[in-house]
Amino acid sequence: MRTALYNIYRSFPVQLLLLHFRTHYLLLAMWLLLLLMMSGALGPRLGLQYLFLDPEYLGRSDYFSFVIVGLAFGFFVMTWNLSTYLLLGGYFNFLASLSRPFFKYCLNNALLPLAFFITYCVELVRFHRLAEGAGTQVQGISGLAVGLTLSLFLYAIYFNLTNRDIHYYTGYRDPPPNQGPSRPGFSDYRPYRGTPLGPQLVNQYDNPFQVRFYLNANLRVQRVRSVAHYDTALLRNIFRQNHLNALILQFASIGILVVLGVLVDRPAFQLPAGASFFILFSLFVSIIGAVSYWFAAWRFPLLIMLLFLVNFLTSTPFFDHGNQAYGLSYDSHATYSLDTLRSLYEPTALAEDRANTTAILDRWRDKQPTERPKLVILCASGGGLTASLWATHLVQSIEACSEGRLLRSTALITGASGGILGLAYLRESYLDRATFTGEHLQRLEHVSTDLLNPTAFSIVSNDIFLPFRRVRVGDEYYRRDRGYAFEQAYNRATSQLLNRPLVEYREPERTAEVPLLFVTPSIVEDGRRMVISPQGVSYMMAPPVTDTRGVRLLPDMVDFGRLLRRQEADSLRLSSALRASASYPYVLPQVNLPTEPLIRLMDAGYRDNYGIASAARFIHVFEDWIEQNTSGVILIQISAFRDQRIADDGRGGVISGLFSPLGVAGNILGLQILDQEELLAGLFRSLGPDRFHLFRFNYQPKADDPLSTSVSLHLTDFEKSHVLRALDEPYHQRQIDELLRLMPR
Repeated sequence: MRTALYNIYRSFPVQLLLLHFRTHYLLLAMWLLLLLMMSGALGPRLGLQYLFLDPEYLGRSDYFSFVIVGLAFGFFVMTWNLSTYLLLGGYFNFLASLSRPFFKYCLNNALLPLAFFITYCVELVRFHRLAEGAGTQVQGISGLAVGLTLSLFLYAIYFNLTNRDIHYYTGYRDPPPNQGPSRPGFSDYRPYRGTPLGPQLVNQYDNPFQVRFYLNANLRVQRVRSVAHYDTALLRNIFRQNHLNALILQFASIGILVVLGVLVDRPAFQLPAGASFFILFSLFVSIIGAVSYWFAAWRFPLLIMLLFLVNFLTSTPFFDHGNQAYGLSYDSHATYSLDTLRSLYEPTALAEDRANTTAILDRWRDKQPTERPKLVILCASGGGLTASLWATHLVQSIEACSEGRLLRSTALITGASGGILGLAYLRESYLDRATFTGEHLQRLEHVSTDLLNPTAFSIVSNDIFLPFRRVRVGDEYYRRDRGYAFEQAYNRATSQLLNRPLVEYREPERTAEVPLLFVTPSIVEDGRRMVISPQGVSYMMAPPVTDTRGVRLLPDMVDFGRLLRRQEADSLRLSSALRASASYPYVLPQVNLPTEPLIRLMDAGYRDNYGIASAARFIHVFEDWIEQNTSGVILIQISAFRDQRIADDGRGGVISGLFSPLGVAGNILGLQILDQEELLAGLFRSLGPDRFHLFRFNYQPKADDPLSTSVSLHLTDFEKSHVLRALDEPYHQRQIDELLRLMPR
């Protein structure tokens, strides 16, 4: 028994695995990250696990989408084998004496990929058992297996045609003795064809890890024989030729990705996001493997230096990599400073913008059925496509129940990220009253259409290999990246309705045909909020006491139209404004504006994820008009994942205690909820209990739901059904009934 265990320990697969754990931490980290994402241990709220467990291709999650993910997984496995073969092949000289040495290396290096594949299949069975049943389980596992097999088969063909072994160079393959040469005259004598090695050097250089057995092509255990009798130069030539073929294949793979990057706008070439992750991590493995192969012990310092070099080069004008807002002119730059912000908030501009918005509110009032109607404000939170689907479903359901009274009574829409994506599309659809009521189901399909696949694939195929590509929008050229891919996908899903400049929305808002829409992304550099609207909104830049009561407060918001008037702010595409508001870090790029110094826009959720701060500012500015012309305000807060959980008992060790003070800084959304409760209390005090009505509709997955809905740009069918059914909950139905009683007929 002891001997058997020792032989297993000294087997080639086990020694390879142990060698990986001893020396290749960065390469193993790629496997670990993929495993954490696929199992849901990493990024469960972002839905990373569903990208692997329920991949989508051409709008469907089916057998072919799993085949593509399986192909990409095979690509990752073979990249891992190629990179580790470059690094470790030379330690196992006996490989060079075997036929098809790389193939046998892959068989013996399969423990880690096999364990990952089995775990993947277990997670697939678990997920689809809870979601869609056994049929989908078989479909997923079979598709994954077929894709993986096909990928490995294609690689095998290439290496069988190109890789050379010792028979190619010598014309024969010696049956080596077990322990080096014997004495002349004995039957097992094989003279050295290279410099003889002493017994100690044979153990140290011929087989330094004392491997006893390996798996052959028939998956049978084969004893390792010494190759000390072969010329060491000959063995090096075999490995060198195999390594060259591996490098050629890796460069060819990069070339294929470049071609796919050129074709990325065509949906058929947009791979599932799970496949994109496998490809992206394959590139990381290739880079780490190449640096480790060429620079060995210097790989860590070199990789760090490489990161600094990339950061330096991309900070120069020649390698400018910043994303741009489509429609703006970048030929000139606006000055961004406190003096500029104060000048935008000067009395003349304030008076003009207030008068224009007051005229809009007067026209809104004239369209209402009563003399003193309730003014409705919709606030939609961020939360990916879940928030987009929930906000759209809720609003158009209430609109149908109220027989068209909700949107007619709405004066302002604000919010963040996914929620504002959905309501902006709903508002645009509302312009065509003839078709609006008959397209409820289509809009739900449109706002929940996958946006992650084109975005993720653009990172792999375009952003990495084709960073200098340009695209023409209107009369300007802009850098093409994942931001553009996201917008293209969003505009296709919404029938190009929002791919229009801001100026085209000025008249419908001015005549009160549609509610005002404030898009409020955050400014990275100073934390202020940018207010994007086709109307002048300088009154939103600071609390109204700043100009009415002489209290000098710094502007905490910026009027986009006034700041960038000379940079053609009116030409900004609304889809670009919405993208800026939904620019979740790393998923979408921050949006550079033509200012000096440079400022960038990112997700609105970092300052006002629920839209309450913008709504409260608007109400305070026009409080007198509201008092004289309405019977009060109805604020409808539509949110997703507005988590109200109480903290745990706080117990932890010394190490976790070191990081506990960071919990407050990292809990941005929790802090917003608490701060905005005070804002809502202030509105209640200002308007009075009979003139301020708050309705909250929050979508929150159940705490015990093993397949809780994610905050992602991708939704599974299971998630969609959960979101849609949430409206049937008794609490939401009671809220809707109470809301309908307040709105005039």
